[in-house]
Amino acid sequence: MANEAHDSIETMASSYAQRAVELGREFDAALDFSENSIMELETILDQCAHHVRSDRPSDDDLAELCKTWGCYLGEVVRRRFGGEWSIETYPGKQFATLTLNIAGNKMYPSIKVHRRISQSAEENVWTFYKMVKQRLETPPRVQ
Repeated sequence: MANEAHDSIETMASSYAQRAVELGREFDAALDFSENSIMELETILDQCAHHVRSDRPSDDDLAELCKTWGCYLGEVVRRRFGGEWSIETYPGKQFATLTLNIAGNKMYPSIKVHRRISQSAEENVWTFYKMVKQRLETPPRVQ
């Protein structure tokens, strides 16, 4: 998928998310872009984390894995709360990454997936989703 041409960032993100749905079947998961499918995604990422630790994929393969599952995570959020995909420089770093902009908030789903796979189960994407949901559903306080 790395060399596929896309006419927009949105179509690229959608293509990666659709790839995640297809890959999910290999994990006996029915990823349907619903909120509850994020629990399935967490189970998949837990299995991926074990494989990454034992198989040591190349940096490019790991990046593709993170984009695939990250775009799925981002698409679930975007379909629920709206938002626009872009590619932006990650804060404080020297690399660009897929970014979901929602009502003034920025989300970096591929980075979140990378942390979940490479760091620990404490980076749980279901817990993360619930936090994002609470933030986006809570109206801003007027002072």
